[in-house]
Amino acid sequence: MTRSPERLRRAEDVLFRILALPEAERAAAVDAACDGDPELASEVRSLLAHAGNLGEFLETPPLGAQVARLGVEVEEEAAAERDERIGRVVGRYRIRSRIASGGMGTVYLALRDDGEFQQRVAVKVVKRGMDTEEILRRFRAERHTLAALEHPNIARLLDAGALESGEPYLVMEYVEGEPVDVYCDRRRLAVVDRLQLFLVVCEAVRFAHQNLVIHRDLKPSNILVGTGGTPKLLDFGISKVIASGEAPLATAREERRLTPEYASPEQVAGRPVTTASDVYSLGVILYELLSGHSPYRFPTRSLADIERVVVEESAPAPSEAVGRAATRREGERDAITPESVGRARGTTPEHLRRRLRGDLDTIVLAALRKEPQRRYASVEQLAGDVKRHLDGMPVSARKDTASYRLGKFVRRHTAGTALAALSALLLAAGTAAVAWQARVAARQRDEAFVARDQAEATTAFLQETLASADPGDRGRAATVLDVLGAAAQRIEGELDDQPLVKASLRSTIGRTFLSLGRYDDAERQLRRAHDERSALLGRRHHDVAESMLDLAELLYARRSLDEAAALLRGALEIFQEIRGESNPDAARTLSSLGAVLRMQGRVAEAEDAQRRALAIRRAVSGARSLDAAESLNNLASVLLAQGRLDEAESALAEALDIRRSRLGHGHPLVAQSLNNLAVLLHRKGELARAEPLYREALSLDVERKGDDHPSVASTRENLAVLLRARGDLAGALELVRACLSARRKAFAPSDTRVILTELQQAEVLAALDDWTGALPLIEEALTAARDPAATPGTRARALGWAADLLAAHGEPGRAAALRAESRPP
Repeated sequence: MTRSPERLRRAEDVLFRILALPEAERAAAVDAACDGDPELASEVRSLLAHAGNLGEFLETPPLGAQVARLGVEVEEEAAAERDERIGRVVGRYRIRSRIASGGMGTVYLALRDDGEFQQRVAVKVVKRGMDTEEILRRFRAERHTLAALEHPNIARLLDAGALESGEPYLVMEYVEGEPVDVYCDRRRLAVVDRLQLFLVVCEAVRFAHQNLVIHRDLKPSNILVGTGGTPKLLDFGISKVIASGEAPLATAREERRLTPEYASPEQVAGRPVTTASDVYSLGVILYELLSGHSPYRFPTRSLADIERVVVEESAPAPSEAVGRAATRREGERDAITPESVGRARGTTPEHLRRRLRGDLDTIVLAALRKEPQRRYASVEQLAGDVKRHLDGMPVSARKDTASYRLGKFVRRHTAGTALAALSALLLAAGTAAVAWQARVAARQRDEAFVARDQAEATTAFLQETLASADPGDRGRAATVLDVLGAAAQRIEGELDDQPLVKASLRSTIGRTFLSLGRYDDAERQLRRAHDERSALLGRRHHDVAESMLDLAELLYARRSLDEAAALLRGALEIFQEIRGESNPDAARTLSSLGAVLRMQGRVAEAEDAQRRALAIRRAVSGARSLDAAESLNNLASVLLAQGRLDEAESALAEALDIRRSRLGHGHPLVAQSLNNLAVLLHRKGELARAEPLYREALSLDVERKGDDHPSVASTRENLAVLLRARGDLAGALELVRACLSARRKAFAPSDTRVILTELQQAEVLAALDDWTGALPLIEEALTAARDPAATPGTRARALGWAADLLAAHGEPGRAAALRAESRPP
């Protein structure tokens, strides 16, 4: 019989109908179920004879968990014992044991075997007999995908090659840990701890999406958590790079590789897949982490049943699922009961139901919407709602009612509303307070509807933009900028009937340009977003304040400090008027204001702002939160400016410890803390301790941001100054040259950082007796310093520095003239 995909699907459907019968009745039922088709009956009987092996393969394959074609041969478990690769050397690694095996490949534990150092790795090899062109294409795609994803919460690709027999292999970081759901249950993590861990996972997925990669197989077994609590995202074997014309993402039904419990409706139905598919899978994971149950139960494992359930059936709210009893997988776990679910979360079933009811139900079910355009527009939006819930603020996903908004108001202002309620019982005048609260709730409800509509329109716009993104002629390195440029261009001609959506998209695109160091592009979008929101919403609105924060961050980067400070004070006033004196938005704004004040030299005011921000964040988010770490970092910069070095070192060490424990080793914020601690030790004269910290920070920054990012230039500059102090002039020169190149790309010639870096490079060249190379740089710096766009302080500093260099190299007359020019009139 020819095993066509359609024939195999028919055999599968019949098989699972037969398996639903008592075992004694199965054989007699085959002919009736096959409706007079003897070839089909023969195929079903063959499958039925191996039903035990088949069931395990479909339910729990360890690599990629496929909804596979029937008829694909499955290796017996005993093959692991006689695997001839065990003990062999692959590249620089000796294979020790088999970790797992799936439909496409086998993964082995191996040790580095070149005598240089010990390192455990995971080696993934294509299975013999599976090295078809399609499988090899997928394998090569996984290699390219992993090579582009350097993130502390994504397992790294270390090496790649081919065996002597021709099968390709990947060498990956070996992650020793437990699936995220098992990790949480074993440690009986509370809901808030599970949400915090989930946010770290979201950040890793967001990073992949930012690099235009859709994972397509997110599930707990692909998210391992080590003993330190750091999650790692694994297995990009069926991921997809977003490219021109998304038709290839609509995978043919017989080729689909996915895990049905976590697959989105569009994946199961074979429709085009976007980043919204990963949002859906994250929603399923969050559902399980919170409720202990899967949102769906499949009557059988046939593709027909899987598609019907995932595409058509609605999941119960997580709070409802808590009350169910179930067995997750036959033979794998004990029965799940309300008591066991509550116990695994350190609480009772009833308390857990109350904890999930409301916002958390809403967040999860919004992520699980059947239509991609109605889910969260991005992983960032999903994570944003989780954060808002943790902060006690309304979430954007809810289809709001007045009672919902009023309930949020009451919980945020418990003391005030309790007093108002008591007054209402005693005085007839209490009626006015109730009416006022109702008006507030109604206004906030209307704002929430607008926010929901904006989110849905934003989803559609971003999906269309990503689907049309073409890496094309310039390669993957330019793809993100291409997508941003295309989105910015599209905005100008579209969405005129949805001005708030237009402003929101400008804000998103502008912030992304800012993170990439593209300041001119960022300013165009952020200023227009601010102006449009102000005109549409008025000056006293949360979104307007957010735009003020965005603009202030840009202006701080460009050293337009007075305007940045004014914007931050305005945003702080709005946030405090809307949410009270002590809230996360106010803390965020105070932290930024403190940074600007420090840069302005107003260190006492800066310290006050940073200490206020730190106190709010410790109270609201926790003493070990990332927000608290940010405030500690910023407070340390103020203490450093005041010469309080020991206090600053203590704050920086605490911030670094928090960030490493929460984010893993390689995160950009860890690099920031390393650099800042190195600056402090440098200032204290502890150069031997500072240098390795600088180098580690620089390595992390270059990996994450590229050679030309402005923050990378700052780290290079710091290390160059240290190397000069230690007498390594050649090393300092190399770093300063790279720093100047990056700053010339990012800033105008009259910018302080460009001018002073030119003089710094000239000084290093002069110290190396290369006055011919130094003099043109001095002249460029002087020309730029005299430009009206340069600040008076920069002009005076540059003229004085140039005068010192000229005097030291035989030009005292010109040096004197420059010193006279630098003095104020």
